[in-house]
Amino acid sequence: MRIRPLGVFLAVILSAAAALAQEPPAPATPASPPPPVPTTPPQATPPLSPVAASGYDRRDSLPNIYLADGRASIRLRKLIKNVLFESQIDYKFVTGDISTFLRYKYYAQDFTYKVAVFDTISFGAIGSHTDEFERVRGGLLLFEVPRDYNHRYFTLLQDDRLTFGDTTRVDNRKNNIYTKLGYQYGTEFDDQLNAIVGESRGRLIPVLTAFRELGPQKFSYAAAITQAGKISTGDYKYTKFEVEGLRRWDITPTSFVVTRAHAGVFPVKDFLCKNTPLTPPAECYSIPGYELFNLAGRDALRSLSSTNDVSVGTNEFHLTNEFFIPVFRNRDYRLGGAHFNTAYAIAYAGAGNAGFEYRDIARTRDFAIDAGLGTEMSLTIRDFEVLLSVLFAHTIKGPDARKSNKVQFSIHTVR
Repeated sequence: MRIRPLGVFLAVILSAAAALAQEPPAPATPASPPPPVPTTPPQATPPLSPVAASGYDRRDSLPNIYLADGRASIRLRKLIKNVLFESQIDYKFVTGDISTFLRYKYYAQDFTYKVAVFDTISFGAIGSHTDEFERVRGGLLLFEVPRDYNHRYFTLLQDDRLTFGDTTRVDNRKNNIYTKLGYQYGTEFDDQLNAIVGESRGRLIPVLTAFRELGPQKFSYAAAITQAGKISTGDYKYTKFEVEGLRRWDITPTSFVVTRAHAGVFPVKDFLCKNTPLTPPAECYSIPGYELFNLAGRDALRSLSSTNDVSVGTNEFHLTNEFFIPVFRNRDYRLGGAHFNTAYAIAYAGAGNAGFEYRDIARTRDFAIDAGLGTEMSLTIRDFEVLLSVLFAHTIKGPDARKSNKVQFSIHTVR
């Protein structure tokens, strides 16, 4: 019964998407009376502004389908003059997580702004109680001011409403109202850097960093500061700073290393557990759990376990390297209806730490190191371009609660 409102919301999303995807009506038949001759010549549709022309990928005007660890993401986009309408539905087959988004983005001459509403519901891992879920609903207003094609500034205002199946959770039925100021150098098609400076949800997280756009001179970075306040219906107060850099190093004309460095800290936060020392550290701060930094996951150290809170913290840093060695390039190996064009072998290594005190970061016994092997292949199936990534990662060093072995894969299709 709890997901009926979400089903209604999904229906609204699908209806809106269908309406946006409709083609204009067919022209009148020869039997119809001819239209009156206009007294003035028709006005041509104004072209996109330079901002819009550089910031809109026309391949995304068609629905795209993504698969990543059992996840499907379908987006429908419609560009009308300088306004982009978008609806998005994400679904995870294993857990049943569902996310829906509606976005309105306007491209002006010197800036863009985006208005979005979203509704996400996440369930626990397999074997957990069916009543355990986390739901986040909200809206945002995001302004982007490009200095040129590679440099841009961001301002975000967002409100998140939290609901949990476990009504005893300390964050249940609370609002997180915050604003963010960010700067990005590099291409604006990098979802990870966009998440740091702007909207953090509704993105595809690839297995390998090289999937991302690396920016000019094979280097990009982003930094943002977030301030949450107990204003209006807001229930949290904290300051968050996050920075990430990405660099590609060419070893030979065809092999290369991609290095990624990420760091984050909460310089201002309230401690709430002075009289309750047995409370888990993740619940002892005036910060919602989803805002804490996580050392585990496909956007951090690939092998670490993410089933508990041992890898989260208010302070975090990690460094990863991925070495790409070509197996074959620019070929056409056919297997059934698939044409394999390019394949790389990958060697991966990462290291980092996370904790709730500054001294935790320097504690060597908590330091995590992992490594792995994988492959990435580019192929075409009919008129779809497909990027397949597979990686096996193993924790070499770290606390026993963090150690794990993981096989991760992703399939990204573009039509």
